[in-house]
Amino acid sequence: MSFPIVTRPFVLDVAGPDDNDEICALFKEVHLSGELDVNQERDPDFFALSRLHHGTPYTFLAREHDGRAAAIASVILRPAWFEGERITTGYTCDLRVRPGFRGGASLASVYRSVLEFLREEHGATLFSTVVFDDNQAALKVLTGPGAVRRRQPTYRPMTPFSMTSVQFTRPHRGPRRPIERGRPEILAELEAFLTARGKQRLLGEDFSDGLLQRRLADWPEFDIGHFYLARDGSGRIAGCLAPWNTASVKRTRVLGYHGKMLWVKRFFNAGAAVLRYPALPQPGGCFDFAFLTHLEVVDDDPEVLRDLLRAAYRDLRPTGLHFMSALVPRGSRLGGAFRGFMVQHTEMTLYGVHLPETEWADRPLETLHPGFEMALS
Repeated sequence: MSFPIVTRPFVLDVAGPDDNDEICALFKEVHLSGELDVNQERDPDFFALSRLHHGTPYTFLAREHDGRAAAIASVILRPAWFEGERITTGYTCDLRVRPGFRGGASLASVYRSVLEFLREEHGATLFSTVVFDDNQAALKVLTGPGAVRRRQPTYRPMTPFSMTSVQFTRPHRGPRRPIERGRPEILAELEAFLTARGKQRLLGEDFSDGLLQRRLADWPEFDIGHFYLARDGSGRIAGCLAPWNTASVKRTRVLGYHGKMLWVKRFFNAGAAVLRYPALPQPGGCFDFAFLTHLEVVDDDPEVLRDLLRAAYRDLRPTGLHFMSALVPRGSRLGGAFRGFMVQHTEMTLYGVHLPETEWADRPLETLHPGFEMALS
């Protein structure tokens, strides 16, 4: 098959640089509503974040026949590990539909065609995506029986997880064990550690071909010094993480607080006034935070992660950030590392996605160790 795909309500094509401004505007227009009403912004360059995956990105744009942008979605293809085999996988993201657009059923009808195109062009048959657990409307469409009737891709829970956000409030005790910062001399050792860990993950990232060096070169305001490392009694790396603020390529703007979150904000900001830590932003402002990227801990040892968190908290707290966020699979031992910190949990699920007739229908996909970098989502 080829693009564009023409349907009665819209024309779907692969987006390019000339579509940037319209896509950025569409992103701002769509709210991620709930007790915390936010949107995400990707201007001035929507495609910047996609490039930082260092894979093969596609963004698909649906335009109504009058030329108006109606919906977008992206798929980022990359090499990945699955039970020791190197495959091509894709991460589906950036789904936004303009409020009031009435072509939703037709959008669903071309979803299969997009995945068939990626299979034909790149051999990709297994994909992943993240859905907020409280987004019941999306879950009904994607996982309900109607999706099966339309021969749509199958969504299977891979990893339920919490985006666990440690808020910067009062000082905490420092790490009990020595925590070192990354430096050029340990780059090869760190790369070998991440390579080995990636092979153990389901759809783990392949660091064997220079991926870490490309990230250090291309991710804005990110270098080897961002890494925190813990070592075991033999001197081997036992865990690492690397805080990274994505504000230059992706921002989360607060549009409103409602329900429980309104009271959380009032309580938190009252404490901020007394203890002099950053208050949560007023509506119209953006969260300023760091993702804890490259989070790897041998044997999921919560004490190792706790010391890494303590070191990062100590160094980041004076910088004015609101919080730092980690992906913590529900049921993982790693959750114990966050005791004593003030945290907020945002519940999400990473889904495996595939066409129903592919080999993946009979392969187990559940895991506590997914190959997923939340900062790039």
